[in-house]
Amino acid sequence: MRIFPSEISSRTRSKGERSVFTALKTIQDDQSVALHSVHLPEHRRKRVGEIDFVVIMPDILLFIEVKGGRVVEDGGNWYYGPVGREDGPKESPFAQASGGMHEFEREIGGLVGDLRNHGVPSGYLVVTPDIDLPPLTEYKPEQYLGKTAYDGGRGLSQGIERAARYWLRRNRWARTPVSASLRKKMLEATRPQFDLVPNLHSKLLHLDVAFERLTNEQLDRLDESESNDRLIWTGGAGTGKTFLAAEAARRKAVNGSVLFTCASTTLAAHVAGILAGEAITVLPFDRLDEAVGRTFDHLIVDEAQDLMTFESMDTLEKLLVGGLAEGRWLFLLDQNNQVLSPASYDPEAWNYLLSMGSRFGPLRRNCRNTTQIVKQVHFYTGADLGVASAGEGEPVRFESVEGVQQEATALDTYVSDLVQQGVSPKDITLLSVSGDWEASSARLSQRSSKIERFADVVGTERTKNRLTWSSIADFKGHENHVVCLIDLEPVHLEGRLDAIYVAWTRARAQLWVSCRPGSRQKLKDLGVAGLERMGAQG
Repeated sequence: MRIFPSEISSRTRSKGERSVFTALKTIQDDQSVALHSVHLPEHRRKRVGEIDFVVIMPDILLFIEVKGGRVVEDGGNWYYGPVGREDGPKESPFAQASGGMHEFEREIGGLVGDLRNHGVPSGYLVVTPDIDLPPLTEYKPEQYLGKTAYDGGRGLSQGIERAARYWLRRNRWARTPVSASLRKKMLEATRPQFDLVPNLHSKLLHLDVAFERLTNEQLDRLDESESNDRLIWTGGAGTGKTFLAAEAARRKAVNGSVLFTCASTTLAAHVAGILAGEAITVLPFDRLDEAVGRTFDHLIVDEAQDLMTFESMDTLEKLLVGGLAEGRWLFLLDQNNQVLSPASYDPEAWNYLLSMGSRFGPLRRNCRNTTQIVKQVHFYTGADLGVASAGEGEPVRFESVEGVQQEATALDTYVSDLVQQGVSPKDITLLSVSGDWEASSARLSQRSSKIERFADVVGTERTKNRLTWSSIADFKGHENHVVCLIDLEPVHLEGRLDAIYVAWTRARAQLWVSCRPGSRQKLKDLGVAGLERMGAQG
């Protein structure tokens, strides 16, 4: 059975939903289509409900509600989750499925016409993959698939067939099979989300899946290069270098000790979290003195453009068995820093490194940024981020403000709009150009008491659903779905193309830029200069 999206996002925490997703994909049925996580809007922008799966079949529309883990019914009240941490009381999964079904029918009727008039029958199926509910008056046996019958997913196809037969008998107006053209209209109206204008939360979910698929494709490149002891990977921001670095570290740890380093303390903390439990030493460059006296079989250096000096090379040389000339190492760097010319980049050190290793790249597939963000960065800086392979997103938004207080007000309005669209505050980062919290407009935000400092929470299991605030330097090598660039003064743009490049490429799906007086004109001047450069190169 086809399913949209074709891969499930890592943001889907429910093991039950993941199990059903996998089981649906294995069903041998080339006529039916399943859609995962369909959102139901009360109006065009506000998300108010969700259906786990909508299955468009030739004979029926079937809605599947999945409740993984522990489910308890007590006197008509329903509770979900482990003992002591139950979520409830709530309505039953059958009431949830019924409500979602009727809301879907009402909304889609406005797009393709009333389903009953079209003769389209519908029904629902509740699945509890981990438990068996006792018989209750709440449901008929055909409306339910428990752990035993589900059988790890092997019984899902039979459960769907049984539910379809049951609901067809109750939909006496049904005219089946539903025409292929009408099923296509329903699919087009529903995909990628059911929102008439897909809200940002919906788009983030689908971009997540695309990003994950694209990043995994980079592993093919890693496979091709494993036979080389000294390798240099190049690629622009968003091309998956840190992902590859972490995966390379895991693979090399099988054959000896591994040191992973980078200039950024926050990036090192993030990677340490990713590689937790692995026999890999992760240290930021300024803490390599903790490894003095040791030598490692493998060295991996991420964001190596920040360490491209002979002094840094000397430090790394002493920590690697065989040194840089004979040892086994992998350097990953962003070649755009040659265009942006940061002070820490020494071309002679780069040539020295090239003389000892094999260069692979540049990576051309951008796994992080949408088309709109890639185009904006290239327009202003001339930097090559590769091909934005995840597709379209929201246009970059520029907000002109008169000062700090007005910026804080505009920021609050924008964040509130995002939250109304179902975006979690956790998915939003406030990126300060000045890097000074005490002077930042974020301190004047109505949400200031609930803003976390990124440097304090990176590498930890964040439990609070809060915005993060960061300097550009601390956020280098990181990303978030939505980035709000704040505290931007004209002086910050003087000779600072690198700051724009780093800041703007942190946004995966949406970028919001607040411009204080003079900043917008300075950006326009940079854009004109960029066009002139491209014209001269052409």
